[in-house]
Amino acid sequence: MIYSVYIVIDMFLNILELAIFIECIVSWIPQIQGNKFIDLLHSFVSPVLEPIRKLQYRLSPGLPLDFSPIFALIIINFLQRIIP
Repeated sequence: MIYSVYIVIDMFLNILELAIFIECIVSWIPQIQGNKFIDLLHSFVSPVLEPIRKLQYRLSPGLPLDFSPIFALIIINFLQRIIP
């Protein structure tokens, strides 16, 4: 039972990792910004990235690059290593 919970959590983290990666690539392509799939992807990834963005802007407000996806991927990788 517990093992199946670990599998579901790991699968969710893998999907979230892939969604963050796709969001990063899509953010560089302005032609597909209004797509419904991209809007759904953004609504899935945004709750994860927004707190990290707020922390980043508080620590370094004038930084022109958004490092929140990198930090989110590091946190996801850390969580995947903690889960047996």
